[in-house]
Amino acid sequence: MPASALPSFPGAEGFGAVATGGRGGRVIKVTNLRTSGSGSLQAALDASGPRIIVFDVSGVIEGDVLIRNGDVTIAGQTAPGAGVTIHGRLTAKYSTAVNNIVARFLRVRPVYNGSAGEQFDGVQISRNSKVMLDHMSISWGVDENLDLYEADDVTVQWSTIESSSTTGHPEGMHNYGLINGPDGHRITLHHNLFAHHKARCPAVANGPADILNNVAYNVRHGFVHHNPATGHFNIVGNTYIKGPSDQLIPFYFDDSAGAGLKYFLGDNYIDDPGKFTGTVENPWKQPYLHPSFSKLNKPESYRSATQFNFTREVPGYIPVTTQRAQDAYRLVVAQAGALPRDVVTKGVFKNMERRDGSWGARYVNNLMDGLSPGTAPADADRDGMADAWERAHGLSSSNANDHTKVMPSGYTAIEEYINELAAALINKASGSSAMLPVEGEIEEQIE
Repeated sequence: MPASALPSFPGAEGFGAVATGGRGGRVIKVTNLRTSGSGSLQAALDASGPRIIVFDVSGVIEGDVLIRNGDVTIAGQTAPGAGVTIHGRLTAKYSTAVNNIVARFLRVRPVYNGSAGEQFDGVQISRNSKVMLDHMSISWGVDENLDLYEADDVTVQWSTIESSSTTGHPEGMHNYGLINGPDGHRITLHHNLFAHHKARCPAVANGPADILNNVAYNVRHGFVHHNPATGHFNIVGNTYIKGPSDQLIPFYFDDSAGAGLKYFLGDNYIDDPGKFTGTVENPWKQPYLHPSFSKLNKPESYRSATQFNFTREVPGYIPVTTQRAQDAYRLVVAQAGALPRDVVTKGVFKNMERRDGSWGARYVNNLMDGLSPGTAPADADRDGMADAWERAHGLSSSNANDHTKVMPSGYTAIEEYINELAAALINKASGSSAMLPVEGEIEEQIE
């Protein structure tokens, strides 16, 4: 398979899997946790050209981080031991020229500083294209946690979008989850947790779009548009769980209907004690199941009888591996979010287990509580790959250029190495080393 046809990494699915990030480019190491200067994450993001960013350190970066140039892979899974937390916002320059971004295993925890609340998001990757966000944990945004306004060809998968702020926005309480607004196209959201938000769990205006196998806990509105709606939507296998903060409205098809608007809904599970608990296939034909169904904003004529097959519509689209809603719920509980999980994400999952918690940003004093930074493995040629791993794979620990060697998998050597690190983290979180193929040297590095 040609490199351009490979997904971002094994397990990358949906519309954003076309992102190649920094494939074939140089490796840049993050060697400190400063917000700028040599060896910082910001310096690596300021560089231009294809690049894969790896971490020799783990811990907290105190401040905002800006992606000025695309063609970049941010491999948070390489941070030894404790992972990486950005104690600020992660944003991409608002430009169609900044595209082809792969970001994995990052925690983003901004604290509102009194600036323009309508632009204060946790992660803001707007008007960009070819974006793959995987195993991210994002909280405490004021407008919304994750802003993908006008972005194209995006996947957000296996991430936790949690605890947005209830204060700071000029319109009053926002605390929203995720938006992909007008002129954004081709978005996939799968196996994510949305927790402790008033709405936008998610908000997607333009199809084709996948909303598959997500979990929403303690939200008022699950799926909404919040901008004029067009195109085709698959809303399948999601779980909506009533929390203590408000009523639950799983589907709210608001705003005006535009060209080709159609929905396919199936196997969505609702857990709203006293009102309805069970699976819904067609809320229009089952309005008696849940009080919100009788108030659906679009008539059943907008429903498709069959699920949309986007492989026929979009070249390079990779279908999402889906499960029944309750099976997907268990996978999200086991695997979603930046791994290893921090105290914030652990607390949110505990809230869902106990059915407690509330809306709002719950700041914590120690973002590394329970996490232990490790030491980066020996890497004599500083090509981002551990010496032991290179030897095991027939590479040289004294050749700084062999990270671009194409391996039998089709991925370059550095991609294969960081992909195995990611697989090891997922396997460890799931309690099974048999889930994904991982070399022994990688297993040792995450112990």
